[in-house]
Amino acid sequence: MISQLFILAPNGHTIVNKDYRGDVPKDSPEIFLRKLVEKSEGEAPIFNVDGVNYMCVRKNGLFFLATTLHNVPPAFVIELLTQLTKVCKDYIGVLSEESLRKNFTLIYELVDEILDFGYPQSASTAELKAFVFNEPAPVSSGATATARMMTSLKAAPKTMSSKAVHKPIALRSDDRRGEKNEIFVDVIDRISAVFNSSGQVRTFSIDGSIQMKSYLSGSPELHLALNDELAIASAGKGGYGMVELDNVNFHECVQLDKFESERMLVLEPPHGEFVLMNFHIGSLRHDGQIPFRLTPIKRGVPGLKRELGLQVEGAFPDKFPGANVKGQFPVPKLSTGASVELEPGAKGQTSEYDDSTKTVTWVIRKFVGTASHSISCKFVVGAGSNPRKEMGPISMTFEIPMYNVSRLQVQHLKIVERNKSYNPHRWVRCLTHADSYVCRI
Repeated sequence: MISQLFILAPNGHTIVNKDYRGDVPKDSPEIFLRKLVEKSEGEAPIFNVDGVNYMCVRKNGLFFLATTLHNVPPAFVIELLTQLTKVCKDYIGVLSEESLRKNFTLIYELVDEILDFGYPQSASTAELKAFVFNEPAPVSSGATATARMMTSLKAAPKTMSSKAVHKPIALRSDDRRGEKNEIFVDVIDRISAVFNSSGQVRTFSIDGSIQMKSYLSGSPELHLALNDELAIASAGKGGYGMVELDNVNFHECVQLDKFESERMLVLEPPHGEFVLMNFHIGSLRHDGQIPFRLTPIKRGVPGLKRELGLQVEGAFPDKFPGANVKGQFPVPKLSTGASVELEPGAKGQTSEYDDSTKTVTWVIRKFVGTASHSISCKFVVGAGSNPRKEMGPISMTFEIPMYNVSRLQVQHLKIVERNKSYNPHRWVRCLTHADSYVCRI
């Protein structure tokens, strides 16, 4: 199978190093990083150098790298490395360089159980629990003692911080530590959209998922109910007022006996984090699915001056404020003397112009729904440049917590358990964010 396994830090330093056969040069991480720099951005890090196959998965800035001399299926190795990232995250809580270094011994124990002489054995969080004995060392959250005491005084909180899910599964499932049984369910919409220069939608799609992370003891049966009016277009069903999805697929633990009749998912969740369901919407169903409308503003100033602006209008309810809203657009490479102006009275907004990349970055910390904001950049056109072709495109990233444009909802989540005292906490939330949100000029 594979000859070497590495986990590399964002700066290229080696955190984990396993050499199973000794048939690949020891400096393979340096060769990989050097080749990665030469490759074009966005190209998959799978390549061959001097007869050695390099396959890599990047997660949270970390490189999970496998090397081999054999002609193994790349998709199989990528799936193995992806599952390794999930297992590490389940056992140490947060996948970062700091958490990996603090849990050095635990990570090596996990790798030794998952791979035997380079051959995969088991990459299931639940199955590994019987063979892994090292305790995780959680990364400090930075909370003060007073804050922790005030949190402990809340007997039955109705909401939970989004950081609560990033805890090692071993700590959360150990009753001796006083931790409660909990399960987290996230309904996530990832939007891809392209607008033309008039602000009209040219292409639109949603790639969404229902993600779970289970800290439940035992193997209880879960009943998760979705919208009653949910329709799957690929099954030939749909209609007015329906929540229509084009395609869906489910985790292998899901029993679909009640899905067609009751829109009910029956499952015994595995320990740790997993994707319960993926869904896809390939076209715009109605205007309400567009959270932000982008309108570029182009003006010609007398002389060689030009102005490129952007107006962003929120098209979602104001009770769901957008967060981490950021817009970026380039100006012509030969332009000079660029200046950025925000709208009068702008609060909670920052703008920056990087002359080295000729890029304007606009950040809005909190974007209230139904609001409208604008920014403009004035610059002097260089001789021989074509501003019309070199301006743009405009890209945008954002998050809208507790709001999803697909309208897919979890109606209820029941845990079937004979013991009446078994009453775990259930946390359900939804999130809409931009996958690729672009406006052509």
